[in-house]
Formats: sequence, C-alpha cells, structure tokens
Amino acid sequence: MLPRSVNLAFCYLLCWVLPASLAPQAPVVELLAEDVALSANFDEVFRVGEGGAEWELLTSVTSLAFDTFGNLTVTDLVGSNGDMRVLVVDSLGELVTTFGRSGEGPGEFQVTSAAVTFRDGVTVVADYGHRAYHVFQLGREPGMVRFPTMTENETELPESFADLPASTRAYLLRAEAGGTLLGWPYLTNKVVSEVTEDGFRYSSAFALGPRVLERLSLDGRSVQGEEIVKAWAPSGAEEVRRDSAFAPKLLFDVLPDGGFVFADSTGYTIKYASADGTVVRTITRPIQASRVTEEERDQYRERRVTEVERKIEETGFDNLPSAERRVMLEMTGYNDLMRIARSYPVSGEIPVIDDLRTTWSGGVWVRRTPDGGYPWEDHILGSVVTGVSFSTSRPPESPIDVISPDGQYVGTFPQQSGATMFSAFGPNGLAAYVETDEFDVPTVVVKRLPPEVR
Repeated sequence: MLPRSVNLAFCYLLCWVLPASLAPQAPVVELLAEDVALSANFDEVFRVGEGGAEWELLTSVTSLAFDTFGNLTVTDLVGSNGDMRVLVVDSLGELVTTFGRSGEGPGEFQVTSAAVTFRDGVTVVADYGHRAYHVFQLGREPGMVRFPTMTENETELPESFADLPASTRAYLLRAEAGGTLLGWPYLTNKVVSEVTEDGFRYSSAFALGPRVLERLSLDGRSVQGEEIVKAWAPSGAEEVRRDSAFAPKLLFDVLPDGGFVFADSTGYTIKYASADGTVVRTITRPIQASRVTEEERDQYRERRVTEVERKIEETGFDNLPSAERRVMLEMTGYNDLMRIARSYPVSGEIPVIDDLRTTWSGGVWVRRTPDGGYPWEDHILGSVVTGVSFSTSRPPESPIDVISPDGQYVGTFPQQSGATMFSAFGPNGLAAYVETDEFDVPTVVVKRLPPEVR
C-alpha cells in the first residue's frame, strides 16, 4: 500500500489534470415542448382609480408592490412636473396612507419615477435629484442613503451641479426577501463639469450599463454594491451607446428564499440562482428564437421614422415660418434622430422570452414574444424615441407560461386568452396590474389567482 502522503499527492494531481467540465454542474431541466392551455378567468378583488375619493384619481402609475400583509404600494406621477406620490392601500382597496412631496429634505422628492417595496413594508424610492434612496418605514422618520457613486467621506448631499460625481448608474430594482436590493445598472450617465471664467459648464452622456446584477445594501450612509452575476451580452453590446432592436433583455426577479431567477439570452432559458449569484438550476423549453427577415428589419426602422415624425409634429413646428422651423428642428436634433431611425441596429434574432416575474410563493410567470410579433420594447428598453421609460401600459397579447415553485411546467395562458402579465404578485394569490381607458387614464386592478398558478 502506498503511504498516505503519496495518496494525497496523487489525488491533488488527479484533480489538477481533470477537465473543468467534470466539476459539478447546475442541473438543466427541459420542460414540455407542447403548450397546455390554462384558463385566465380570475376573480377581481378591487380597483383603485375609477372614482369616489380624490386620492383615487391617478395620472401615471409607474410601479406596484405588495407587502406580507397584502397592502399594495402604488406610485403615481402627477402634474406637469411629474411630481410623484406614493399610495398604500390594504387588501380590500381602502387607503392606508399616502406620502411623498416635492422638497429638499428626507422623504421629499426631486427627480423620482418609481418605488420598490420589501415584504415587511419598507419602501425605497430612488431620487436622482437628491442622488440618494429615500427609505420609508411605518412609524419611523424617512431616511436617505446615498447612491453608490457618492464617496463615503462626503458629509452632505451635493448642492450644485459642480459637486456631482463623474458618473451615475440608473438601476432597475427588485426587493429581495433578505432585506437588500437586487439591481441591474441598465443605464449610466457620464457627467463632465467644470468651473471656468465664463461660468459653469456641464454636459452628460447616457450609455448602456454593464449587463451585470448587483446586490445593493442600504445599511450604511451610502449604498454598497456587490456584483453577483455577469450576464451574457451580445457581441459589442458593452461598447455601444444604445441596444440593438430585439436584443435579448436582461430579465430578473427575486425568490422568497433570497435567491433569484434571470434570463439573458435569445432562447428559452431561465436560470435559478442562490443569494450569492451561484446558478443552481437551469430550466429550458425547446422553443427556438426566430430569425429577423429583411422585411421585418425595414418595418422596424420605418416604425422608428414614423415615431420621430409624430414627435416633431406634436411640437407644433409645422406652424412656424420655414426659417424658424428649420432652426427649431436643428435645435431638437431632428436630422440626427432621423438618421438614427433609418439605420438603427437590428439584431438577427427575435428573443423567445419578453418578460419574466416571480410570484409571492416562488413560481415564475414567463411572457413569450407575441406570435408573429415583436418584443414589447416599452419594457426596460424604453419607447422608440425618448429612450428609457417605465411603462406599465398593457403590452400586446402573447402566451404566458407558468412554472411552479418547484420548477415544474404548469401550463400556458394562450395568446388570445386575455391573460395579462401582472406587475406585482402578493400573498394569498393577490396580483395587480394597470389598465388604461381610451384617454390613457390608469386604473389599478387587483385580482386573486387560483392556487395552481401562484
């Protein structure tokens, strides 16, 4: 028998020469290829925004979230300046509280658009005017935590543009069960500022953020970020200032145990990760991405051209004398917008997955790209001209798959079933989305899902 030291050395050598592919891999589970139709007849619980009290009059709903008691947090942009207010209603639709107003101090908003609510009811609002997160907790004074781009040795928030740091990240956020935020820095704003003899000069340039997921901790004076996942990115995506049309989105949502799921490719692939970002399981379906034809590419670019023309028409420039109209068009960058629209980069494939959300109990709803249609661009990538926007308008109808908390395929709501991709899932089967009328006036609709699709 060989001495024990020789045995150990042999084991170390064996581990070193074996290929990495023999290391333990996360299991891959392929779900059924054929759809099993589900019924989308859900019981309605209540609505907010259709009448009655003054507080119910909604203008532009930008986010929805439930807490563990079934309370629903609604953010609404009101007024011409886009001031945001936050409403909290209980599980019967009755008003619990409302907060948020314009101002300089903690709990007072400057540039905000949406909120994230943890299961314990703590609500976090990103404020790009204050360059900080507001933290609201029932029974406590609101607090503020600086954005991660601000340095730890700063004692006050910036008082002028000259004090802005060199760059800012704008995050898409989800609230983890463990009390931290999971975010994707989808957009960066590089700021260049200087004080000269002629005054203050300021410029900024927006660009796509890196395709990574980060955990953001709000425990200190400033947010601490930790990269936990580097997602797949199309070739060259990290270097361009705008994403190609139909490029696969980085979709993600949190699970009750503090883990999360994400999708980052053109195919039907959903990755389950633990809290530290380790992928523990991958679920696939044999549904292939479709190739983009030349006709589809041309149609898309023409759609962007039409949208630019519509935006310019809304300005009323056509009513100006020709010389003034030409000056105004130059000031708005009309020619550049048209050039970009006519040559906008278009990916070669249309991704299979267009949206992804987790339910309160850990199930996953997967919205597929509409049959014979395009991905819903208002989600994450923004509107055709104005860039990133947070739209809760109802997307085109498309199939929605339901995966159970244990990773089993439950079934699919067919494209014509009338099912919607809910914006928020809550306890006891509660789920909420935004419905708009012919005048784009929003109503928040809350329904109750049967146990098999929760």
